Amino acid sequence: MPRSRDSRSGLMTVEQVADFLQLNKLTVYKYIRDGRLPAARLGKAYRIRPADVDAFLERQMFRPRARPAGQPQVVQGQARSQRPAPSSEEIAVAPRRESRAARERGEVSINPMEWVIRGLH
Repeated sequence: MPRSRDSRSGLMTVEQVADFLQLNKLTVYKYIRDGRLPAARLGKAYRIRPADVDAFLERQMFRPRARPAGQPQVVQGQARSQRPAPSSEEIAVAPRRESRAARERGEVSINPMEWVIRGLH
C-alpha cells in the first residue's frame, strides 16, 4: 500500500514527490542536483521534507506583473497589442562597398544573402 504525503516519517521519497507534483522522477532528481529542491541523502536514496516541496512549489508560482496605468487590458480573443499593421513600403538596402579592383575582376561575395539581394541565385 503506497504511503500518503502525510506519512509518519514526515519525509517523502523522490517517487512520492514526483507523483505529488505530477512530474517525472528524473525531473525531481534534476531539481535536487541543481539545488532548486532541498533534499537529504540517506544512503543511496534522497528524502525530501513536505515543507521543502511546498516552498519549492511556492517559488515556482507564476504571478503576473502589474500593468502600468493606462495600458488596456487584454481580453481573450482580441489582439495582444494595438500596433499598426506593417506598411508595404520597400526596405532600402545599402550597397556593399567593394574595392575597385574586386569590381573590375567581377568578384562576388560568397555571402548567400548577397546572392539573393543581387538576384544571382
